[in-house]
Amino acid sequence: MSDKSRHSARGLTMIEVLVSIAIVSILASMVTLAWPRVMASVAAAKCMGNMRSLHVSLGSYVTDTGHWPQLPENLDVSGSNDAAYEDWWLEELKPYGGIPSVWQCPLIQSKISNKDPDGRPRIHYTPTPFDEIPSTPFKWPTQPWLVEIGNIHGRGANICFTDGSIRSMDDVLDLN
Repeated sequence: MSDKSRHSARGLTMIEVLVSIAIVSILASMVTLAWPRVMASVAAAKCMGNMRSLHVSLGSYVTDTGHWPQLPENLDVSGSNDAAYEDWWLEELKPYGGIPSVWQCPLIQSKISNKDPDGRPRIHYTPTPFDEIPSTPFKWPTQPWLVEIGNIHGRGANICFTDGSIRSMDDVLDLN
């Protein structure tokens, strides 16, 4: 019987098994440590995708109506009535693709402990108020169209600009 056939019939030695287990354990710990960062990066990318979708929705609205969405004068937008403000934006952009899920940053949504008891969607991006002149939203390239609430991604709030680009507040202020 050759050495090769004797070795394969014998199986693995204890050292080979332990080395294999150690390698698998090291790889598993590396994946476990990196997992939160990977998921945060995925959530940040989804957030930016949501803002780009809202940019397209707002652009379509402006193209269709000839002006930026105008809050009704009788709408109560005081701090105590965020629901009316949010509901108005949700309804206004829904025909243009501004469905409730694109108004929500997945990372903010995952960190909210006091979710709305009636299950209504919340918005995590605040649109800039512009007047009814069609060119106003396009007049200043550094004027944001949308600003994310809070500093949830760790580099300042995400900001969506006229051209659809999205940058963090730290990048805008050059705080590298």
